[in-house]
Amino acid sequence: MKANPLSWNLTPNLYFTSNEIEIIDCLADHQEMPVKFEEDRVISFFNTTDLFIVLYFSKEDDRGFQMYIIRDFSRNVRDMILLYQLFDKLISDGLRVNILQKAQFQINHMIYMADTFRAMIHKDLADQVED
Repeated sequence: MKANPLSWNLTPNLYFTSNEIEIIDCLADHQEMPVKFEEDRVISFFNTTDLFIVLYFSKEDDRGFQMYIIRDFSRNVRDMILLYQLFDKLISDGLRVNILQKAQFQINHMIYMADTFRAMIHKDLADQVED
């Protein structure tokens, strides 16, 4: 993905964007585009080895999308933990508590399932644990 002022590599394996054109294209390409836009939502899906987490904020004063991509998520659990902690900090600051808690729940589930996904995705790495 090309970097732009609305996009950053937070780590080598954790990408963030608020570029709505990029996000909507990605959601449409993966048949994940929401039908309704009246409520906040968390959309997560896979593309090969990458985990996509898209947040949609519905409030009129702060409406829009954010997308996080954890590249090769089953091998980069630390990046999932970092994203979980980032959301935890935002929650403790009182920002968008409900949607961020939903996103944390999905991330937490993926962290606990990482070994299973690693075994399915990288059969040669099934017994290896991340450093």
